[in-house]
Order: sequence, then C-alpha cells, then structure tokens
Amino acid sequence: MRERRHGPLVTLLAAVFLFRIGNAVATLALPWFVLSHTGSASWAGITAASSVVATILGAWVGGGLVDRFGRAPLALISGVLGGAAMAGIPVLYALGALSNVALLVCVVLGAVLDAPGMAAQDSHLPELGRIAGLSVERVSSLKAVMGHIAVLGGPALGGTAVGLLGAAPTLWFTAICSMLAGFLAAWVLPGPAKRTTATAEDLSMSAGSAFLWREPLLRPLLGLVMLFAGIAGSNGSVILPALFLDVGRPAADLGLFSSAMGAGGLAGIAIHATAGARLPPQVWLAVAFSAFAGASLILSLLPGVPLLVLLGALVGLLTGPVSPILNAAIYNRTPSALLGRVLGAISAVMLSAAPAVMLAAGALVDVTGPGPGLVVSAGFAGGVALLTLRLRFGPLAALELPTADRPGSARGER
Repeated sequence: MRERRHGPLVTLLAAVFLFRIGNAVATLALPWFVLSHTGSASWAGITAASSVVATILGAWVGGGLVDRFGRAPLALISGVLGGAAMAGIPVLYALGALSNVALLVCVVLGAVLDAPGMAAQDSHLPELGRIAGLSVERVSSLKAVMGHIAVLGGPALGGTAVGLLGAAPTLWFTAICSMLAGFLAAWVLPGPAKRTTATAEDLSMSAGSAFLWREPLLRPLLGLVMLFAGIAGSNGSVILPALFLDVGRPAADLGLFSSAMGAGGLAGIAIHATAGARLPPQVWLAVAFSAFAGASLILSLLPGVPLLVLLGALVGLLTGPVSPILNAAIYNRTPSALLGRVLGAISAVMLSAAPAVMLAAGALVDVTGPGPGLVVSAGFAGGVALLTLRLRFGPLAALELPTADRPGSARGER
C-alpha cells in the first residue's frame, strides 16, 4: 500500500490560496489606485476592460503552454513575472515615473499571466490528492474553500490596507503573494515536460475545446453552470444594485446579503465534502439552482434586513456545492495530459460569456425594471434546475486521445 503524504497537497493548496487572496485584494486596491492616480473614470474603464481581455487571452493560450512546457515552469514564471508586473506599479509611482500607459502595461502583463499560473496549479491537484489518500471530490472541496475564503476576506483586507497604508503600498501585498505562490507551486509540481512528437495542433487549445465538445457529461454540465454563473453574476452586479438604488435602500443592506451568502457558501462546501456521496450530483445541483430561483423571487419583494441576511445565508449554503461538483467532474473525466488545456478552455469560455449575459441583464432592467428582471432571472434559474436533472454522472467516457496526448507521451514528472 502506497504511503500517504499530505505535505505536497498542503503546499499546493497554500499556493492556490496565496494566488487567489492576492488577486482578491487587487480587485479593490487596483481600481482605487487607478482612479486616484489618473483622476479619470474613462481610464479606470479602459484598464478594467484591458485586464479582462488579457485574462481571457491568458486562459486561452495558458493551458496549452502548461501541457507543453510543464506545470512547474509555468507556475514559477506566472507567479514571479506576474508579481513583478504588479510590483512595478508602486515602484514606478514612488519614482514619479508612472505614466498612464505604463500603468496599463503593468496591469495587462499581470492579468495575462494569471490564468496560466492557476491552470498549472489546478491541473495537478488530483494527483497530489491521490498521494494524500483523498478523493477527487474532497480535493475539489478543499480548493473551493481556499477560493471562497480568499474572495470573502480579500476585499475586506484590501479595503483596510488601503485605508491604513494607501492603494500603492497595498499592491505590494498582491505582488508578494503572487511570487510566493509561484515558488511554492514550482516546489511540488512536475518539472519541465519531456520532448515529444506532439504537434503544435495537438498542444493547442483546440484539443481541449474538442475534448469538451465530445465529452457527454462535461459539455452539458459546463453549459448549464455557465448559464447559472451568468444569471448569478447579473443579479449581483446589475439587477440587485439597480433594485436597491431605485427604492433608496442603502448599499450596506446589499453588502450584508452578499456577506451572508459567502459565509453560507463555506458551510455548504463543508457539508458537501462530508455528505456529498449521499445524494447524486445532479440532485445537489438541482437543489442549488432551485434555491437561487426561489431567492430571486423573494428578493423582488424587497424583504427586511433580518430576512435578507437569512436568505443570503441559505442561498450560499445550498449553492456552495456547485463549484466542487463541477471541479470534480472535470478532474474525473479529463485525461491528465489534456487537463491544462481543458482548464484553460473552460476559463476562457466562462470569462467570455459573462459580459454578454450581464449586458442582456442591463438591457432587460432598462426595459422592465429591476423587480421584473429578478422574476425573469428566477425563471431562467428554475429552467436550469430542471435541465440539471437530466445530467448523467455515470462511468467515465472512453474517449480516444491523439497519440501525442496519451499519458506518458507528453509528461515530465520529477
């Protein structure tokens, strides 16, 4: 019986957490700095849009780079260079040499390196989980907890740091976290990939996209989760703020709802990690999407603060398992040699689809108002819940890989 070793998994999860907490701090500190430095909302918008485009580009090509050159080199390069790009902002600012163009270049360079680094980390979690004697489902839950804590704590930490130190010094935190994550991940990830006969086409993102298209579970599962993510994102960033603003409710009320939902999400992930096997995955997902639909209807009635907080906690509790279920399905059904490209393709598609759904939500709110918008959102979420019940989490699909993509032909384990 193989000896269980938890050290490599703990190290990689620490890298995952550092990478995400650094980015979460930057989501507040960076826009604040851009606005204060440029004094222009237009430049803030240009910077934000450029960052999104760079992240999509990095996700699209990063997975192929991970599978081609190895996970450790890509994690190290992404972490160190991405951290250096972020550190360049406070350094140039302190020297009085930070132009708007230089600021944009630093932001874009840091964003384009994010996705390859995360793909390198995430693609090796299942293997280290096996070494630690943990199931893929348990590893997926641990990863989700790391991300959830980062998303919950990062903005609060960033806001506190900006208030005490200023926006520019706060960006050092993101830079240091990125570099540390790169070094930690490189310590436990496989080294450079061995030379292979794989063609550029075999190692391109098209191979990951083609696999997803013909995989009988992942294709519909990703489609449904992507639709739900768009609905949830539209509620949080478009419809609910418009609703609260229309009736004069303070932003703090919406913040309480979001915080309660985040805390409930952590509890939901923990419950699924311990009791997930008692129900089929499609039932967990259907319950999650149905709960979201019901909550959207109740929110359209503008409940008071106590009910609002309770509703947020309940929605978070029931939707928490969505991310671990999706990650486990990806890990279980994707060959290791393709995992980097598949993760990159998924990230690129998810990032590209979200703005389109949010634009549609904004147009809907302009026409019907935020209350009816929430009702429409609930209807779509309910439809997703019904379709989820048709998913079949059965035996793994026996998909033939190209010769260059078969395990052992393109891997460089230490």
